[in-house]
Amino acid sequence: MTRSRTNPLSRRRVLLAGAASATAALTGAAIHLPPATASARPGNRVPRISWTALPDVPSNTDAWTSTLPIGEPHWKQVGLAAMVAGAHGDYLIAAGGANFPEVARTATRDNTLGKVYWAEAFVLKRTASGVEWLTHELRLPDAVAYAATVSTEDGVVVLGGEGFRGGANGNAQAALELFADAYVLRFDAASETLVREDLPDLPRPMSYAVAGVIDDVVYVAQGGDFYSLDLARPAEGWSVLPSWPGDARAVAVGAAQAGRFYLFSGRSQDEAGDWRFHRDAYAYHPARRRWDRISDLPWCVTAGLAHPVGKHQMLVVGGDKDLDRWNLIEAHSALRRAAPPGSDEWHAHNDVVTWLFDHHTGFNTELLLYDVRKDSWQILGHFPGSPPATAPAVSWGDDLIIVSGEVGPGIRTPKVWKASFAHGRPMSA
Repeated sequence: MTRSRTNPLSRRRVLLAGAASATAALTGAAIHLPPATASARPGNRVPRISWTALPDVPSNTDAWTSTLPIGEPHWKQVGLAAMVAGAHGDYLIAAGGANFPEVARTATRDNTLGKVYWAEAFVLKRTASGVEWLTHELRLPDAVAYAATVSTEDGVVVLGGEGFRGGANGNAQAALELFADAYVLRFDAASETLVREDLPDLPRPMSYAVAGVIDDVVYVAQGGDFYSLDLARPAEGWSVLPSWPGDARAVAVGAAQAGRFYLFSGRSQDEAGDWRFHRDAYAYHPARRRWDRISDLPWCVTAGLAHPVGKHQMLVVGGDKDLDRWNLIEAHSALRRAAPPGSDEWHAHNDVVTWLFDHHTGFNTELLLYDVRKDSWQILGHFPGSPPATAPAVSWGDDLIIVSGEVGPGIRTPKVWKASFAHGRPMSA
């Protein structure tokens, strides 16, 4: 596909026609779990969460390299981190993402592709009887993961990300590119295509950003920067907003709720190379153009996800709080990078990193609930499966959909979870 940048505000692009009259669906038996049990403060009204396992993300079919056994009977979807995912109407889009798909070769074992970034797109359709994956062959023009995404009635707002122009590739084969792209992505049921409408480029390329929409204005935070764009008047371009009164950070958690944009957690590295896992949290008031420090999280949730619940609460899922484990992995990864490739020293540190990866015990299992009125945190049960990191939080109606993601270093899951919410009575002492 030609990537013309002419007239970026009005360009409407059909990304790929669906397979001719392909309407068959990939379905799976849904697993329904009982509502989560809350560990809540007396007197607080807490939501009851019902979890449903939806059909797994379909397998990738783009045979872009002979290194992967794509199409073989044993070829299955291993899962994708940080997919471009969001919903509008009866359609949920899950596209791109990154993984380590080589057979018997993991993130630290003699792989030839490195981390692979995909361009394929899948669409989950909501029907009267449930949901089903459509079998249309759809692709993005670029392979992309780790973009910030927000679901709106008009489509999925996609901001930044990283990957490769033109299609799938691995970071051991080509140099990874950061993107400043901003666009709205939607599925057109009539033409069975994905349509992309470009917005003005971000002020700078970025990945691992977080975003939210308040009154048709999208807010995005990454590093130490904070920007906004009025989706009703995109020609006015991006505005530079004041940053939060805390450290710059990566892989933070963010979302909009009750007319404010919330930023939680994340991690950062100081000049000496030491890492910090942040527990601080902030709320941005658009009308006042001001950040307020709010109650710290009970622990770090870096690379987790957040979802608004009702009118005054936020659910935070997954992420990582194990700073000691992270520091150990990073220390040996740095020593490995400093050693001559293939040397005994290189293999010694790589073996330590491999061992730590293989015996990783997973991410945060606890579900955290934040009440914006009480400025308080509480535990609301536990995640029903392997807790995710670098997974998009998709708002589909009032439900939260968690699409694929990372469940350990270099390890993905194809699972898709739906959380439905009902508010119960206040907890008694």
